[in-house]
Amino acid sequence: MSGVVAVHVGAGSHSSSLKGEYKKLMRKACNQAIAVLRGGGNALDAACTATQVLEDSPRTNAGFGSSLTADGGVECDASVMDGHTLRHGAVGAVPGVRNPVLLARQILDAQSQPRPGGLVPPSFLAGTGAQVWAASNNVETCEPTDLIAERSQRIHEESLRNIQRLEEGGAKRRRYALPEEEEEMQGGLLDTVGAVCVDGAGYVASAVSSGGLLLKHTGRVGQAAVYGCGCWAENNCDGSGVSIGVSTTGCGEHLIRTMFARLCARAAITPEMGANISNAVTTHFLESGFLEGVHPRMAGALILRHDPQAGTNDLYWLHTTRTMGVCYMSTHDRKPQAQFSELAMEKIGMSVNLQSKSFGPPGVSIPVTTREEAQPGPSHRMAGEEEEEEEEEERGKSDSSDEEEQPG
Repeated sequence: MSGVVAVHVGAGSHSSSLKGEYKKLMRKACNQAIAVLRGGGNALDAACTATQVLEDSPRTNAGFGSSLTADGGVECDASVMDGHTLRHGAVGAVPGVRNPVLLARQILDAQSQPRPGGLVPPSFLAGTGAQVWAASNNVETCEPTDLIAERSQRIHEESLRNIQRLEEGGAKRRRYALPEEEEEMQGGLLDTVGAVCVDGAGYVASAVSSGGLLLKHTGRVGQAAVYGCGCWAENNCDGSGVSIGVSTTGCGEHLIRTMFARLCARAAITPEMGANISNAVTTHFLESGFLEGVHPRMAGALILRHDPQAGTNDLYWLHTTRTMGVCYMSTHDRKPQAQFSELAMEKIGMSVNLQSKSFGPPGVSIPVTTREEAQPGPSHRMAGEEEEEEEEEERGKSDSSDEEEQPG
């Protein structure tokens, strides 16, 4: 049985001029994770390896290069889940940890080790307590300022200037950040990173990591650290025989109030060519009463569905934001495939762009398909006509397809 790894660099607004760099980074993450699987590692090992690569880049809002708090610091959230054991490990608002996903993994692993006196090992640690745990459990720590990238500092300073100008009556803006950073600031920096994986034994795992919202309050914890909201992994999901891994991205407050990761996992058990997933996101997120008065509603998810009876692996990704970057690879492929999908500006926060990729036998290339772009309200439905579906696919495909490679 082949293994599959997929990663994302978040749903948000990615600068067109930086998409090439994001693709290169995602390919690196996939290649390293696949090497783990080929070397005998399991799904959890691979998912953590891929996420660690993404955290180490100054381009992503995770680990080094995270968005800064209102006070100018870095506080990170991360979680991992093992679909085989169903254990979950998480950290929230942790300073001074170079790779929060590795700390979350250590917390997960520690849950299987008995503690003296019947003490219960933690599954979620936050703030300086999480940093102390890292230092005492051989997880690399650093000075909190070591995680501040030059890019993050520029964006932080520009954002504070913009707020000050607005408070002073909306004086004419001056540009201090670089053009590509301005583009990302205007669209919202929601670029949480993460990975989903299935290994050769059929076990699934997922990971997610985030620096949180730009100018967030110190101590704020987003969905990346919250059970059922940031990631989900479950073999034999709800007794269905199907295994699901999910990694989410978007506005943490929106995803927490809808338990978005678990929502996507349940919908993917019987996806019906994506219709169930898209309808679930429309009904329980875009139209959710738990988000009354919240607009626009920002979410994204990477979903891996493994059906051991059919011997199939299906990957879905969706977003209600302007863009989402994903990359995927199986152990049979020569090269990973990286792309960005895009939603029309007028549909941001009101529609969901859903795409999928099925992994066939070695040497068989199955194209990416756009299944649906659903809108909230009674009119949302699957595209019924073949011509409409083909047109939708062309609109939803990567706007940077010039770099797309054919799987080998």
